[in-house]
Amino acid sequence: MNLETLGGRRFLLTLGCGVATTMLQLLGKLDPAGSTYALTVIGTVGAYIAGNTTQKVKQGPAPAEGAQP
Repeated sequence: MNLETLGGRRFLLTLGCGVATTMLQLLGKLDPAGSTYALTVIGTVGAYIAGNTTQKVKQGPAPAEGAQP
């Protein structure tokens, strides 16, 4: 199975972390105010964005459409 067809490894890990955190919040395992939930979601989404940006910077600009190799 190709992970890229599902969005990539980083996306799936971020999604899984979000689902796990949501389930913990719904089951009452996290604080009732939701601050732990919010910090976890912000942290995982921030890490996803930072990782994606770092990858794009290291790859360089994408070739323009219709450009000859």
